Amino acid sequence: MATICIVEDEPAIRDLVIEELEDCGHKVFPAVNGRDGLDVIIREKPDLIISDINMPEMNGFEMRARLLRDHSDFENTPFMFLSAFADRADIADGMVVGARAYLTKPIDFDLLIAWIDRLT
Repeated sequence: MATICIVEDEPAIRDLVIEELEDCGHKVFPAVNGRDGLDVIIREKPDLIISDINMPEMNGFEMRARLLRDHSDFENTPFMFLSAFADRADIADGMVVGARAYLTKPIDFDLLIAWIDRLT
């Protein structure tokens, strides 16, 4: 199974995603915001990064940009946004910055697992 970094500032959502992914056999490394996410990603080198967009300290777009700018070895690591921002423009913005998938909240766990299986 895959190693996955989940970057999510809402504890209830983060814990729920961790539980679901671990139940599927994945090893999950949590982060509470983009700044923490960068540290976890660099340290753990996950197979997949799943990130919220709207977070304190550093949002998901900023984290993605900084990761690519300062750590180009992660350029090919699959990246997925999981966000409450559900406008077509938001989804397009996520794809422009290199997300391979963009899922909206509330979370459809069947769809999330299908994308994880596809990307890892």
